[in-house]
Amino acid sequence: MMQVLPITPRGYCPGVVKAIDIVNKAIENPTLPRPIYILGMIVHNRFVVDDFTQKGVITLNETGKTRLELLDYVKEGTVIITAHGTEDAVFQKIKDKGLTLINATCKDVQKTHDLIKGYLEKKYDILFIGKNHHPETEGALGIDPKIQLIESLEDVLKLSSSDHPIFVTNQTTLSIRDLDKIFALIQTKFPHAVISDEICNSTRIRQEAVLKSNNNIDLCFVVGDPFSHNTASLVKLSKTFTNAITYPIESVDDIRPEQLLGYKTVSVTSGASTPTLITSRVIEYLKQFDETDKSTWVK
Repeated sequence: MMQVLPITPRGYCPGVVKAIDIVNKAIENPTLPRPIYILGMIVHNRFVVDDFTQKGVITLNETGKTRLELLDYVKEGTVIITAHGTEDAVFQKIKDKGLTLINATCKDVQKTHDLIKGYLEKKYDILFIGKNHHPETEGALGIDPKIQLIESLEDVLKLSSSDHPIFVTNQTTLSIRDLDKIFALIQTKFPHAVISDEICNSTRIRQEAVLKSNNNIDLCFVVGDPFSHNTASLVKLSKTFTNAITYPIESVDDIRPEQLLGYKTVSVTSGASTPTLITSRVIEYLKQFDETDKSTWVK
């Protein structure tokens, strides 16, 4: 039998718990105008989205379209802003269309927006480190067209000098190792830049746990949606900085028994928007797996 290490913490982060609770309460509230729309995936997990779809909620999510553009599909009803937040123009458009608004923005994302607005008022140039087209990044960049997106060290090297003071902040779900490198280069190039590391606590703790746990592990499964950036960060960290062979999976159905043969230890972690039940099924399967007994290979 394999030795299985469930890495903690796992399960929903507080921002995801809040967002899901907000949608459930909206569903249960008969006074809210229908239909109920979610502007994007409420959290980046298709199992959560599919569950709400079955309950009659309409998720508006189309590759290449911004939150502002997605609102064109809505004529009446209630609109829920996702945990990733959005720009002020979206809130204004919802108001102008006479729609009912429910805001499920994560408090950590809102804090980042408030910081950016505060430094804009002080006439700072703003650098935002994030993944292009991610909804959280879209919301931050939408605050002001002058905000510059930084995705890599190469982007920092391309920056020209500025007569204004510089404020730097980031998407809350990035890899802590990648972010530290970008911060260091910015500090070297702009020694007086004000840097505010806004990696959320849930993301940081999960990443540190993977780095600590996986060096003596053969395999690691990271359970999460392909669209989940915090899941992708866990995968990248484990692959790059630990000794564990690492596989991203959505559920137990993605595990191939052949992947487990010849290995003695396996760890399991999950993104912050992955339902606990999904991860628990992965752990249960791995705990009962015996490569000498093919009956345990069946899911």
